[in-house]
Amino acid sequence: MAYDIEQVKAVYDELTAKVKADLDEQFNKGRLKGTDYANVYSTLMNTCLQLAFQAPLNEEQTKLYERQRQGFDDNFKFKMFDSQMNAWSIMFSSGMLTAKPSIVSNDEVSKLYNNFKKEFGVV
Repeated sequence: MAYDIEQVKAVYDELTAKVKADLDEQFNKGRLKGTDYANVYSTLMNTCLQLAFQAPLNEEQTKLYERQRQGFDDNFKFKMFDSQMNAWSIMFSSGMLTAKPSIVSNDEVSKLYNNFKKEFGVV
């Protein structure tokens, strides 16, 4: 994945601003002194940089998981439609149904099928 440097920079700037504010507060209260401040600062800035580069990847992974979840929903809808159509087909061809179900005869199935095509981008 190519990184969006502007996005990485924005995340880094936001993280470092918060970290610097907290470090300054700790320094002003006398909790961090001398080399301790330098060591903590160095470690936290390195962590901020790592997190800034991870943020775009996490965002892309979240998008991928959402699409996967939508795919499961799409598959469920398709399987339900397919099962119903197969059941009607078997009942009609075996003589169990003497007339078409109203959903078939009033063209609702075509509308439903076209809706699926549109929803799945097959139009």
